[in-house]
Amino acid sequence: MSLDKKVIAGTKWNTLATVSIVVVSMIRIAVLTRFLAAEDFGLMALVNVVLGFMSLFMDMGITTAILHKQNITPKQYASLYWLNFGFSIVLSLLIIASGPLVSDFYQEESLTELLALMSLSLIFAAIGRQFKTVEEKALNFRFISLASIFGSLVSLPVSIWLAVQGYGVYALVYGALAQFAVSNLLYFVYGIRRHGMLLFFKFDQTRPFLKIGVYQVGGQVVNYFNRDLDTLLIGYLLGSEILGGYSLAKQLVFKPVSLINPIVTRVAAPALALLQNSRDRLANGFLELVSLVSSLNFIAFAALAFLASPIVELLYGNQYLHIVTTVRILCLYVYIRALINPVGVLVIATGRTRSEFIWNLLALGVMPLFVFVGAQGGMEGVSWALVLFMCLSLYPVYLIIIKPAVSISFFSYLGAMLPKPRTFKKYVNQLKK
Repeated sequence: MSLDKKVIAGTKWNTLATVSIVVVSMIRIAVLTRFLAAEDFGLMALVNVVLGFMSLFMDMGITTAILHKQNITPKQYASLYWLNFGFSIVLSLLIIASGPLVSDFYQEESLTELLALMSLSLIFAAIGRQFKTVEEKALNFRFISLASIFGSLVSLPVSIWLAVQGYGVYALVYGALAQFAVSNLLYFVYGIRRHGMLLFFKFDQTRPFLKIGVYQVGGQVVNYFNRDLDTLLIGYLLGSEILGGYSLAKQLVFKPVSLINPIVTRVAAPALALLQNSRDRLANGFLELVSLVSSLNFIAFAALAFLASPIVELLYGNQYLHIVTTVRILCLYVYIRALINPVGVLVIATGRTRSEFIWNLLALGVMPLFVFVGAQGGMEGVSWALVLFMCLSLYPVYLIIIKPAVSISFFSYLGAMLPKPRTFKKYVNQLKK
């Protein structure tokens, strides 16, 4: 099968999986908001911030390195797997140990137990992550999609049943663990049967990958603080109840981008990596990717902003109508963020993780000021601060990451960001084939 046909097939399967997971997630939230308190969602948001931060170290940039590098040997794969698995156990223990400190900081005793339980997700992820990456590299998105859908479907009844039984925030925790466990065990079993796994480890075999990964991890760590600093500050300054409302607004607004961007970027990353030696083809592919992401997201966010009130009432109930304005402001923030997201694909294709790290480090020096000042105006103030920051980020991102990687002008980049009906129509026609 040609590369173009593999990309189209992968996009179709990725579309099916992403749509299915988002629909299941929205059904879960719509049901759980009827049984859980806003504080439960706030606690889970804090748990996810800590967990997500630790998971960045777990990967060590290995996923990016595997997608970028070609002709990887079985011994290299084995060494990377066991290194990642062992390090994940260490990180899980660190999360458990840090639980009391996090609980004291936020004055929420239950965070200690919640973090200990959710630390298991790092071990589940380590079991299947590399096998999933190998299938992504081969553009085998059919299996990845089916495994992801099945894991999501299993978690739905688990979460709902526990919520109905009065388990509170633990309904969110055990539902998430069920999804992690099922999908990653499927990746593991499929990978072992198809590729096998050597009981071999040699650190020297991992060095070429870690050289790429170290900047990737550094950039992701810094970017994680940039992305979730609003959650941390609102939780600290305004309390878990207000954080719960903001978290629900943010979850809703991130649904379109979590639906649309993975559909195209997961397939584009390994596909563009194959074009890394042709700067012209890589540049054209990147601009087409930005244009597609812009066109798809524009329709979704325009609709969400316009229908924010009935959507919030339908999904969350009347008690959360006060977050509608926040939802609308965050639509603009996440849309601009979605336009910058394809830069990560370019980084994977070219292996320029150092440039991404430099930008994220610079952003970390500025972002806290925006968020802190915005927090004085509550949820809406933080939302407007995020919009302003993203607008001011466009040129530095181009200058530091895009320009050194591909030969395109800033105005070409901005032009690709404009939503185009023709691009949307072309994408729909490809899915129909």
